[in-house]
Formats: sequence, structure tokens, C-alpha cells
Amino acid sequence: MISPERTAQPDGGTPVPPAYQWLAHLRASRPLRILLLIGGLSVAVLLTATIHYIVSMRERELAGAERELSTLNLSLAEQTASATQSVDLVLTTIIEQLKAEGVATPEDYVRRMGGRDTYQMLRARITGLPQLDAVTMIAADGHLINFSRYYPIPRVNVSDRDYFAYLRDHDTTEPFISEPVRNRGNGSWTIYLARRISGPDGGFVGLVLGAIELSYFERIYKALQPDADGSISLWRRDGILLARHPMLPDIGRPLGQGQFLKVLEHARSGVFLSAKGLNDGARLVATRALADYPLVVNVTRSLDAVLSEWRIQAWTIGAAGTIGIAALLLSLWALARQFSAYEAATWAMDAARRAVEGREQAEHALRQSQKMEAIGQLTGGVAHDFNNLLQAIGINLHVIDSRTEDERITGPARLALQAVERGATLTQHLLAFSRRQQLRPVPVDVAALVERVSRLLGRTLGQSVRIETEVATDLWPAMIDPTQLEMAVLNLALNARDAMPGGGTLWILAGNRSVGAGPVLGMAAGDYVVLRVRDTGTGMPAEVQARAFEPFFTTKEVGRGTGLGLSMVHGLATQSGGGVELDSRQGLGTTVTLYLPRARQEADAPSAGPASTGMAAPPAPETERADAAGIGEGCAVLLVDDEELVRSATAGYLEQAGFAVREAADAAAALLLLDHGFRPDVIVTDHMMPGMTGLEMARTLRARRDATPILMVTGYAEDLTSTAAAQEVELTVLSKPIEPSRLVRSIRDMAAVEG
Repeated sequence: MISPERTAQPDGGTPVPPAYQWLAHLRASRPLRILLLIGGLSVAVLLTATIHYIVSMRERELAGAERELSTLNLSLAEQTASATQSVDLVLTTIIEQLKAEGVATPEDYVRRMGGRDTYQMLRARITGLPQLDAVTMIAADGHLINFSRYYPIPRVNVSDRDYFAYLRDHDTTEPFISEPVRNRGNGSWTIYLARRISGPDGGFVGLVLGAIELSYFERIYKALQPDADGSISLWRRDGILLARHPMLPDIGRPLGQGQFLKVLEHARSGVFLSAKGLNDGARLVATRALADYPLVVNVTRSLDAVLSEWRIQAWTIGAAGTIGIAALLLSLWALARQFSAYEAATWAMDAARRAVEGREQAEHALRQSQKMEAIGQLTGGVAHDFNNLLQAIGINLHVIDSRTEDERITGPARLALQAVERGATLTQHLLAFSRRQQLRPVPVDVAALVERVSRLLGRTLGQSVRIETEVATDLWPAMIDPTQLEMAVLNLALNARDAMPGGGTLWILAGNRSVGAGPVLGMAAGDYVVLRVRDTGTGMPAEVQARAFEPFFTTKEVGRGTGLGLSMVHGLATQSGGGVELDSRQGLGTTVTLYLPRARQEADAPSAGPASTGMAAPPAPETERADAAGIGEGCAVLLVDDEELVRSATAGYLEQAGFAVREAADAAAALLLLDHGFRPDVIVTDHMMPGMTGLEMARTLRARRDATPILMVTGYAEDLTSTAAAQEVELTVLSKPIEPSRLVRSIRDMAAVEG
């Protein structure tokens, strides 16, 4: 049994904490591991089942509420349509009567329909229709001819109303629903259902108009309101609110293109979740458009009210599940202690031996860890210091080479520069060994890479896999690390081979694609080289495809895969500014598509060489002097570097190029110069310096809102441009050793952009 106290070692050494004893016991006891595995799986199953049941209950609650709202919405829409249709039928009957009586011109309409008998007829028409407040006959000039509410007719002209203007200008048999109008006397709202009266020749004779009291619908809605938290509303199809219960002050206002109008663009009805209602939070909305009239009926309920009972049940089930998990964990703990007690006697006999072996193993592991950490720090430090020395040597050799044409001097200088180049290559090897080497994207001829990889795969995959390639004739170059891209394609090809145990076909296809304003896979708009690897293998089920890019996730048996292949491909594509897409169907194969950013240079451009370390052999002295002489005229530079050799050599070269250079031995001295009024055009700084690093200095300057361009020339091992700290500030990073002419051009370019 594991004691709660620290147990002393047999040799009287440092006591071992109970947690370490427990871990040692767990490693040594297979039954205990099986017990904990079963217990862990049981907890996971119970937790998953609880969450799944709670989520399912929520979905059922929402589905039930949707059905209830849809049913009520259908009933209300039918009632609204019936009430509107009754009014429309009155108007249609009047129009048919006018046609039967031979009313064909505006003059006939005014002359024959202005009498008291017509008034009595209109009064009779509205009897028994509580929603119909009045019927009005309107002449072609907008004046009232007859009015069911009273007689004689007042001298009123409605030619400025929306229904009059529309029906006058449109020869249509469809009814028109007006905007709501508020009665100034009693404050009630009214809409007008208007129909056009046309002559035999289609000419405009006049209108017949029915006034519908919106309070009629509000009374219906109040009687059928779904719940205290619900609402029912009537809308015009252009987004104007006509009636609502509970009442809101927004009636008659154009509330814009509501979400329900977007739903009705594709169907006559629907149910959706609105994040925000007219006057409160999220609501479940059922919407339905009337078939023959430009009206919409909405029924809503508050999402909080819909899910109120579910929340109580969810808390209850969650509490029960928590108690069950706690009880299961407690049982597992009790069983584990029993296992510990049972095996304690056996462990006691060889406790001393295990303790000694464990301590030796721990010490060995600690020494190994410390050694690897020391090697990593050493290689990083050596790379930094060595790069500084190479920078100082290289820049002085360039100065020597640029100041003389004597071959007896320039020859040895160039040989020494070749040695500097070899030293730079050595630092790259050190960085690779310490796993701090950065990606080196260059313009890559993807067509050539595909051809090279396909030849290699032909020898690797075997006779059972046929390889087919298809490359666009005008394929763009891609901006990518060629070595990493080749490894990615090889990884995908090996995955495809494993998915085709009985053989099949592997396609490698490459083409161009321009992504527009809508980004694909989270990528920015622009041009991309699309590289596809497709197989005819077994494919992936949906649940595997959803996790395919997760690190360490694999469906292969132990020893055949680490689960890092696809995650490495994903990381390469996204880190390079592109993306990756996976399409897999069970039994139909898998396609992995890489989107690689297009390079703006040709793949054979001089700057595309992946092996360049920055301190290449110098050009001819005349060319370098022509390139550098006077290039820095009028440009002030603040040079910050704690290495005096590097700082002095760099300052001398920059002054020779025409720059006005002020030197600082560290970041504090540089900030002091800036505080005393020195305003350089560009700040050139090292990164690793005592006290404050170059990156910390840059962050300080940016915090002061100092926008002076910063060029960081560093021999530091890590890729500063990819760190989160460097992304917080705007700066340019060059790695030492750097060719002096490139340094001069970079400073001049940055000063020109700032200017």
C-alpha cells in the first residue's frame, strides 16, 4: 500500500514522494493499468453519454417548439388571409358590378357612383365584416366619389397616397396593400386594400378602396398568443411592421430587410433562430408569407423561455452525471488502493533493488536531458557568436576588396570570403542539429519538383501502384521551402500507398488558381499554385477525416505511423501563407489539395537559391563601388551592436557608402541618443545584447509611437520573424553573416519607403 507520507530510500537517501511511488507502481503493475484504462474509458463514456443526452434533449425541445410555432403560424396565416380575402372579395364584387353596369370612363365613374344609392350599397357591403372599417370609391384625379362611412362626401384628394400612385401607373389586376396610416382621433392603425378600375381599353378609371382596421388582427393575435413570452406580428413584404401583440411603438416604421425576409426569398415559410428580436434577446421565429397578398405573419418565442425546462433538466442530469462520475472515480481509487496493498508484499522484497535502479535511471535521464539542453544552448550560442565573427571578418574583407584593384590583395580576400561562406554553412549545420533551423521559402518550379518526386516514387512505391502526373503548361512558381514541400509530397504518397494495400493509382496534379475576395480555407485573396495528391484507396470515414490533421492522430497499427504526416503537411502549407484541403470518401479514395502562394519571381531567379547564406563572394570591385558609392547620401543610420568588431566594421562600410552613422554599444545607449534628439532614418540593430535585446528595444520604440524603420541584423539562432514577439512590432530581419551590399540596399530601401 502506498503510504501518504514520503518514504525514505533503503540507503537513507532523499525520500521519494508518494506520487513518484504511485507512478512507479503504475508502470510495474499491468492489472492496475488495465483497471485505470477501463475506469478512464468508463468515465469518458459516462461523460460523453451525459453530454450527448443533454444536447439531444435541447434539440428535441427546439424541434418541439418549432413544430408548435409552425402550426400556430399556419393557422394565423390562414385567418389573416381569410380576413384579407373577405375585404378583397367586397372590392372585387364592386368592380364586377361597375363593369356590368357599363362604367368604362372616369367621367361615367364619377357621374354614376356619386349618389346616395351607391352610399347605401357600400354601407351594405361592409356589414358583417368587423375587419372592414370603410369602402371608398376614388376618381381618376384622386378625389373621393363615395364613402361608406358618411354622406355627403367630403372634398378630399388622395392622389398623394402610395396606393393611388402605384395603381394609377400600373395596369394590374393584383391588389395593393398600403403603408399603415394612424387615425389622429383614436390613435388606431389602418391599412388600405386597393384595386384598380380599368376601362375596356386598359385606361385608368379610378380605384375602389377597403380600409382594414389593424386592431382586428391584434385582437386575434392576443387571443392566440403562444405564451406570455411569445409575440405575433403582421408585416408587409417590404419590411414595414403592420400589427403586433404585444404592442410596440415601431408599427408603421420600415425596419429594413429582416432576417425573415431573407428566409422567404427561398421558401414561403420557415423557422429560424434570430439572435436579437425587435426589443429583446434571441427568439425562435416561425414566418409564413400569404399566397395572394404581400403580407407576412410571424410567430416568435423567447429562446430563454423555450429552453427553460430544458435547463432545469440539464442541470439535474448534469448533477446526476457528475455524482455518478465522482462515485466511479472513488470506486476506482478504492480498487487501485486494494491493488497497491495486494502487491505491496511482492514489491517489498526487491524494493531496494528497484530503488537503486530507479535512482540510477533517473540520474541517467537527468544527465541526458541536461546534456542535450546544454548542447542545444551551446549550438545556439556558438551560432550567434560565430555569425558575429563571420560578419566582422566578411565585411572587412569586402571593404578590403572594394578599396583596391590589386589582384595580389583581392585574390586572397576572395579566398577568405569563400572560407567565410563555408563557416556560414557550418553554422547552418549547427542550427539544423539543434532543431532551430527556419523555413526558407524561395520561388520553386513545382512542375520540375513533381517530375523529380514522381521518378523517386516510381522506385519507392513498387509495381502495384501506378503513378500519373498532370501539370498545367503555364504553371506559376510557388513561394515555398522546396525541401519541406518535397517531404510533404513524399508523406502524402506514402499515406496513399498504405491506403491501397492491393495496389491502385496515385495522381499528382498541379495547376493555377486565383482566389477572389471571398477567402478559401481562411487564406487571403491572391494567386495560388494548387498541388493535388489523389489515390484510389480505401478512403476515410467522416469521423476520421474530421481529425486527420490533428497531431499524433493515426488509424494505423502501432509502429506503422506517428500521426504527424498530415499535420506536418498542414503546418507547411499554412505557415507558408497557403492552405490545405482534404476530401475523402470511403471506398472512393482520398484527395489532399495544397494551396501554395504564387511567387512573383521566376524559379530560376538568382535570389531563389536555397543554399545561399548571405555572405556570397563579392562582385567585381568596380561593380560594387558603383553600386555602393554615394547610395547612402542624405541618410542617417543609428547602428546598435554590442560586438565592437562587428559595429566598427559595419560602421566603416556604411560611411564609405555615404551614410551618416551614429554608433551605440547597447540598447540603453541607443535609446539615450534618441532621447537627446537624434532622429535617424533607419535603426540597424543586433538582437542578442546585454541588458536589453534588440527585439525588446524595438518593442519599447513602438510603445513610444516611434515609427523609425528597424533593420535587425542578427546571428541569433531562432527565426525571429516567426515568433509572436516579433510579430508585435514592425521590423525587418536579416541573418548574419550578410553581404555588405545587400545591407546597404536594404537600409536605402527602408529609408526610401519611410520617406
